[in-house]
Amino acid sequence: MQPGDFLTVTIIVNTEDHAIRLAETLVEEHLAGSVHIEPPHSAYRLQPGVGLAVFQEWAVRAVTLATRFDALCERAAALPGIVMPGITATPLSVMHPRLEGWLNQVMQACKA
Repeated sequence: MQPGDFLTVTIIVNTEDHAIRLAETLVEEHLAGSVHIEPPHSAYRLQPGVGLAVFQEWAVRAVTLATRFDALCERAAALPGIVMPGITATPLSVMHPRLEGWLNQVMQACKA
């Protein structure tokens, strides 16, 4: 596997419970090698007919292979709490060699 084969996927959810359930599901089902839950943050959005609204959200960041991105998205969308369209991905084109080695080992072990 090469660095460009990996993605960091960010998924926005609306509760801490949803973040935990999503993280556990993605790792247990081998859709991600690791998942991190960031502390809650405030999100500001315009609501039609209401105006400015403030929400609490949690960002769940998963490291996966590009080949597993579609399956990861489908599984995440099937769980409650996803703030749509709250799934984005960024290629990991450069990373520390030890991280690359570790990710290779983890994702090889996750082959389902």
